[in-house]
Amino acid sequence: MCGADFESVSIHDEGVMVNLLDNDRFQRVCFQPVSDDEGTPLVRFFHHTHEQAGTGQSGTPGGRVP
Repeated sequence: MCGADFESVSIHDEGVMVNLLDNDRFQRVCFQPVSDDEGTPLVRFFHHTHEQAGTGQSGTPGGRVP
């Protein structure tokens, strides 16, 4: 999706909420709109760890992606 390594992918069809401010595991999530074989709209999430996002640990200087 964004060209960066990612740890996992999830697909959601409803009830999506993202809070990375207090997340010790993931620094960044990239979103990609997709649809299934029946045309149902979905959102694919690519979960990037702090290391994969090239940032420090959560709460450290430079630890956030603008």
